[in-house]
Amino acid sequence: MQANNKVPVDIHKTLEDNFKSIKEQGMNEICNFMLSSLRDQDLPQHIRLQYLYNVHQINQKMSLIELCNNQLELNIVNNIKYQGQDLDQLLNQMDTSLIPSCEYLRPIPQILTPQWEEISPQFIHQPIWDYNINPFLFRFFLAQAQSTKLTPQDQQIILTLYKSEYKIDIIQFNNLVEHNPQLVSDIITKLHQSGINVHEYLDYLIQIKVTIQTLELVNQLTKNITLPDQFLNMFITRCIVTCEEVKQNQQQLTRQVRLVSVFIKTLIKQKTFNPKKIYVELQGFCLEFSSIQEATQLFKAIKNAVQEQ
Repeated sequence: MQANNKVPVDIHKTLEDNFKSIKEQGMNEICNFMLSSLRDQDLPQHIRLQYLYNVHQINQKMSLIELCNNQLELNIVNNIKYQGQDLDQLLNQMDTSLIPSCEYLRPIPQILTPQWEEISPQFIHQPIWDYNINPFLFRFFLAQAQSTKLTPQDQQIILTLYKSEYKIDIIQFNNLVEHNPQLVSDIITKLHQSGINVHEYLDYLIQIKVTIQTLELVNQLTKNITLPDQFLNMFITRCIVTCEEVKQNQQQLTRQVRLVSVFIKTLIKQKTFNPKKIYVELQGFCLEFSSIQEATQLFKAIKNAVQEQ
């Protein structure tokens, strides 16, 4: 699919300049067209970048993450700035290799041909109650964990009662992280060690607010299990964007930058995160907040880690 004439995209212009050229045209019609075009995987990369930028500028509350195919596109919808660089320069300097989407592949189910046989009485199964599973007791302790800090003994009870069938939604997950991050770490670790996919809870971590508890949880998880590189790259990018969002409050901004800088530096020191993958974003973050000591120290750690590779 080629770019529509109503939505001009010049590869030798910046994202901002291309956006200005359509600003006076019919926004709704153009926005719907661009959203429809983004679902076409054959759309040229520079046009995809411009369309994502245009839609994000028109409606910044709209979630576009599901439409992104690579790290550069995620940066565009997450407000990472590329001042003074035209689309051609962006494509040349960034690694645009595809990243897996959030819809994880599952094996194709085996189709069985039914075989009707006479059912004899000895093959009739009776329901058996598993007295080791008590969902009501689990929900009771889970409700407490969402509002108060539990003792290690109570956390162990929840961990013992927890079964993979018990689903935790994003609101419950967020409350658990804020009050009992260690419990969340233990649950995710338990699921992972049992061979159960934990990507749903990792997706929650990218969506919820970045706090000191969230950072502590991710740091603890890196020690317990091997986290996907894609998740770490997206989570750290989210941390950087969070610092951009609190610029109006200088005291809160300084605290947030320090927390994020120490967190990233710790991951680099533990060799659980490769800064080379999102080096441009990390470098921009450190330079923007170079007046804060922790950001300067992070910049040195990043350079050393990249040079060692």
